[in-house]
Amino acid sequence: MVSLLTTTRFMLIGLGFGLLLGSCTYEEIAKADYPQQILYMPAAKNGVFAIASIATSGAYRFTVDGANKKIVIPLSVYRGGVSNEGDVAVTVAANADTVSRLISASALVGTTLLPADKVVLPTTVTIGSGSYVIPFDLKIDLDYLRTAPVGQKLAMAVTIASPQAPVNPTLKTTVISFDPAILKPVPNFTSKADAASARKIAFTNASLNAVSYSWDFGDGSAPVTDASPTYTYSKAGTYTVTLTATGITGSADAAQKTVTLSIP
Repeated sequence: MVSLLTTTRFMLIGLGFGLLLGSCTYEEIAKADYPQQILYMPAAKNGVFAIASIATSGAYRFTVDGANKKIVIPLSVYRGGVSNEGDVAVTVAANADTVSRLISASALVGTTLLPADKVVLPTTVTIGSGSYVIPFDLKIDLDYLRTAPVGQKLAMAVTIASPQAPVNPTLKTTVISFDPAILKPVPNFTSKADAASARKIAFTNASLNAVSYSWDFGDGSAPVTDASPTYTYSKAGTYTVTLTATGITGSADAAQKTVTLSIP
């Protein structure tokens, strides 16, 4: 009896679910009401986006376009939020007021405003539907940077806005500071004779802003490209050693240092 009663109950429950499902028609699940998208520039996160060393050269910080004589600084606009649907147009503009205020407040010491006519910047970019980011490039005139006075940095600011999505107010403006000194290598070195062999000379490279080197030991031998080579002269004499240091702009800004050595 108990088994029959239990079986009957399960049959009735199953029949009830069947009738319920049969009386409903399928409806597509509606799209969720996602949080509102918000735009921002990641480069604005850490304050001033400073380029003051050739160690920052590369895809992330900057590259040198020698053919077009431009320093190329990659920037980007992101959108936050769960959804990345829909195209979002973003305006991009130079913001001289921000840099001027920072200079007046001594927040950018030894810095002047980068002239607008020395910069190439897109006026608009679009984050495409299905994407969270749109990259763009800031390009600075290389020849102008070469003429900057020694010790003077140049700065500009980039601000984004959009009629389609709000912008994070703390991450809407990126301030870029560029030190032109990194374009010009400064060759320097010292030398020391080996204690056991006076004709064996160790050269210690102390150059700045250089990426490659060429050593001429003054005896007619082939140039050496090691950073800090050791060289043994075959005979006594007076030799003029020349170090050529090449920077990120290539041969255009290469520089030399010469030292006369007396080899016993």
